[in-house]
Amino acid sequence: MDRRGIISFFATHRVAGNLLMMLMILFGLYGVSNLNRQIIPTFQFDAISITVQWPGSSPEDVEDNIIQAIEPEVRFLDNVDKVDSVAYAGLADIQIEFEENADMSKALTDVQSAIARITTFPIDIEKPIVNQFQNTDMVCKIEISGPFSEAALKHVAKTIRDDLLDLGMSKARLAGARDSEIWVEISPDVLRRLDMTLADVAERIEAFSLDLPSGTIESGGISRQIRSEAMARSAREVGAIEVLSKSSGEKLRIKDIGIISETFEEGSVSHFRGEEKSVGIWVNRGVNVDSIDAQKVVTQYVEKLRAELPPTMHVELFDVFADQATQRVRMLMTNGGTGLALVLIVLFVFLNFRVAFWVAMGIPIAVMAAFGGMYVYGMSLNMISMFAVIMGLGIIVDDAIVVAEHTEMLHRRGMSPEDATMTAAKIMFAPVLAASLTTIAAFFPILTVGQEVGRIIREMPITVILVIIASLVECFLILPNHLKHALSKMESGEAQRPPSGFKKAFIEFRENRFSRFVTYCFDRRYTTLIAAVCIFLITMTLMVSGRIGFEFFASPETDMVYGNVAMAPGTPRAKTRDMIRELARAASVAEDRLTGGERGLIEFEFGTVGTTEGRQGEGIINGDHSGAYSIQLAPSDDRDVRTYQFLAEWEKEVQPIAGVENLVFFERSAGGPPGRDLDIRLHGAELDVLKAAALEIRTAIMTVPGVTAVEDNLPFGKEEILLELTPAGRAMGFTTQSVARQVRNSYEGAIAKRFSQDQEEIIVRVKLLESAEQVTESLRELYLRTADGDEVPLTEVVSFERTVGYATIRREDGLRQISVTADVDPSITTSNAVLALVGKDIAPQVREKYGINIEFKGKAEEQREALADTGVALLLAVLTMYIILAWVFSSYTTPLIVLAIVPFALVGAFIGHWIMGYRLNMLSLMALLGLSGVMINDAIILVTRVKLRLGELADLRQAVILSACERLRPVILTTLTTIGGLTPLLFEGSIQAQLVQPLAVTLIFGLMFSPFLVLFVVPSLIGIGSDIRGRGRRGSVGPAAESGAPG
Repeated sequence: MDRRGIISFFATHRVAGNLLMMLMILFGLYGVSNLNRQIIPTFQFDAISITVQWPGSSPEDVEDNIIQAIEPEVRFLDNVDKVDSVAYAGLADIQIEFEENADMSKALTDVQSAIARITTFPIDIEKPIVNQFQNTDMVCKIEISGPFSEAALKHVAKTIRDDLLDLGMSKARLAGARDSEIWVEISPDVLRRLDMTLADVAERIEAFSLDLPSGTIESGGISRQIRSEAMARSAREVGAIEVLSKSSGEKLRIKDIGIISETFEEGSVSHFRGEEKSVGIWVNRGVNVDSIDAQKVVTQYVEKLRAELPPTMHVELFDVFADQATQRVRMLMTNGGTGLALVLIVLFVFLNFRVAFWVAMGIPIAVMAAFGGMYVYGMSLNMISMFAVIMGLGIIVDDAIVVAEHTEMLHRRGMSPEDATMTAAKIMFAPVLAASLTTIAAFFPILTVGQEVGRIIREMPITVILVIIASLVECFLILPNHLKHALSKMESGEAQRPPSGFKKAFIEFRENRFSRFVTYCFDRRYTTLIAAVCIFLITMTLMVSGRIGFEFFASPETDMVYGNVAMAPGTPRAKTRDMIRELARAASVAEDRLTGGERGLIEFEFGTVGTTEGRQGEGIINGDHSGAYSIQLAPSDDRDVRTYQFLAEWEKEVQPIAGVENLVFFERSAGGPPGRDLDIRLHGAELDVLKAAALEIRTAIMTVPGVTAVEDNLPFGKEEILLELTPAGRAMGFTTQSVARQVRNSYEGAIAKRFSQDQEEIIVRVKLLESAEQVTESLRELYLRTADGDEVPLTEVVSFERTVGYATIRREDGLRQISVTADVDPSITTSNAVLALVGKDIAPQVREKYGINIEFKGKAEEQREALADTGVALLLAVLTMYIILAWVFSSYTTPLIVLAIVPFALVGAFIGHWIMGYRLNMLSLMALLGLSGVMINDAIILVTRVKLRLGELADLRQAVILSACERLRPVILTTLTTIGGLTPLLFEGSIQAQLVQPLAVTLIFGLMFSPFLVLFVVPSLIGIGSDIRGRGRRGSVGPAAESGAPG
């Protein structure tokens, strides 16, 4: 017996195997203790945002003067992939997406330089803000409310924000906290009497509100800095600023000519809880911070803070993202423990107790080592990586069973424990290595999948590869030594026990019934193959006929639900607030009705005025006419009422008030890439044409059963009054810009000063003392000042025209576009079915009628591109697997026999989804790769056994039958242990388990069919291959067939 080589060294050394095992466990413990726990993997989104504010401007003004100035400068920078722009009233928002792996430091510098080159910006815009996207996951949200002033709530919120940042949170931002301002409101009559404009007053405030350095003086060898401090930082200090000195010596101050108040920005977002004002703090963690640990820090801080605040000031935690991560990790760990116990039971039934124990121990050892590797690669414990570990269980068990079972067989034939373990490990090393390499080849091309899907699933192939490597190390360097000691113990007395009744029955079954059936299938190999193909084709009809649906990513219900409301543009803020009250009332009634008055369904709720709640892949609506009501329901597993039931009851109960234009109810998406189920993009025409086309598409798809929440993202805006300079106005020396500035100052106010205080920029604004309701009437009474100081009525300078514009204008890569979006109820129809209907019947008519271009984006585009990338990856995987198998077997044809069983792996998986009522999704397809890995592993080892038997028997028929009989026990063991390990997950009742159950269905039902495929179909394929080569019943496989000699 050759005792050279690393396998022999570890098998014979007294402590080497155990030391390596302990190192792997310690490595894993270190990795697990440092791995961040989160919901989905952290990935870099290569994007840069540009934000430009232009107070008082319309979306059309923003588009024409800001966005169209920026887009040409940034669209053609290096590695730019896409430029999305949105024009709001007073705000431009541009997002530049770069190609993957672009140098983002250089990209940021390029964008900043491009913005600096622009010289056509309006002179009164605020400085453009350029930021690189930072990937930070939400930890939780905090809401502060109570019978306190807005300023008091904001002060506490800022304190909490600063404390959380000090405690290690990477980002904490205020929500619903309006920016502080100091207003100076002056009557038009006062301004005329003083012969001043708002701009004049603003200039006086700016000139007399400065902190300036005044140089240094040297005296007696001591240097002193001279400073002038006159910055006005409060309403009282602003009021004390001198405006005018009369010849009589009397001085007029700001407080003498206007009303000064410390207030908040108009038109910004506000939060409410009941009738009380509230302020939120949205807390994010850093990339290298554990979600669960971060949440513990926040929870402990809030509990301590509550004891220090007045009892009437409420600080509530809600929307805790870490809870989802905790629930999912706990669910997987609990089911994993139960599964491991079932694996042990199965192994103990078929194998000797000690052998079974060490085979089972290979699972946690390999998994721990994989966790250590995950930490080294900067990965995290999330749903995707845990999926991959689950898929790897079958591979780990299969590798260990192959070595252990062959070792036992050789020991029964008379080899010593030491020789049996070394011989089995060395014989099985080549086929197991080949199987491992083919599985790696199957998963590795997934790294080529792009878009959001690729970023989400990227950790899956890496984790599987780490599990495979750890499994190889464990079963060839650690397991042999343990098997040697187990067999030695058997020889010392335990082995003398007679086989159990079960083992006797199994041997009897294998040697008689099973052997006869394998012989029957081999002798009728063409019939066997035709039967397998027919079963495959029948199974495919389940998919083609739609009996098995397909969804891109499974999305179990969540606990956060929202109601978005959009009133008619121009609706006062108070009326929008009334509609939010109606949403709150309806939610309370729906809760009572669904719980029979017991309540407890709603855990937290608050209202928002000034903006809507954002949805995946979709923008928001800003303005006084928009609002939202947010509700957190009790955890899914703690309630009987399903989220969709609450949404339906809530929507049914709402009684919209006059002026409501759009009302949408939805829950937050729980998984997959961003985007709505339906996202139909229209471009290539003016906005009015695009809007008309969008309305026609909306009307058409609203009639499709199962399609809900249909809307477009080009909402009508406020009524606009267009001012056009008249010839008389030009003759007086006015320009469009000078008129616009004076009119804007009159209604938006002139900004006199900006200063920083308490980490916030505060604006001093000089305004006319007039209510917003009087704007339209007073516009015709407004006076403008000429360059000579004369005042003339506005009506003599400009003409007026009323029109209705749009609240937002969206552009993609320089083209205006509009999206029609909707949700699809998967219990009624599918996104693909609706898109097929739109593409066939609706889109062509609209395209021809309006002369526009129509594209399908959102999840449809992601799905199309991801499936295309996956198809390429699968082709690459098959080619790589063929090359590996051809190299291992030194044959061109034998790899075809092994790979031929891969399509048949779909049979069990598809039937399982049909029986259990699950839809296929991307994770199901990924699980098919893991299933294929196990089946290819079994097929490779069977073919290898046939080769070895041919060397002894030189008869293909007998070699195939004996090899199949020898492989029966390990194949059944692999099948039953993997099924046993995953069965608890399949019957897990929690909502969170719905994400992973399609994966369990794929592996469990696929493995149920694997013995049939491996032990009956593969032998038939071997025989058919021999027939094709003209060898009849005698011959060989692999190199033997091609050389004419036995393998």
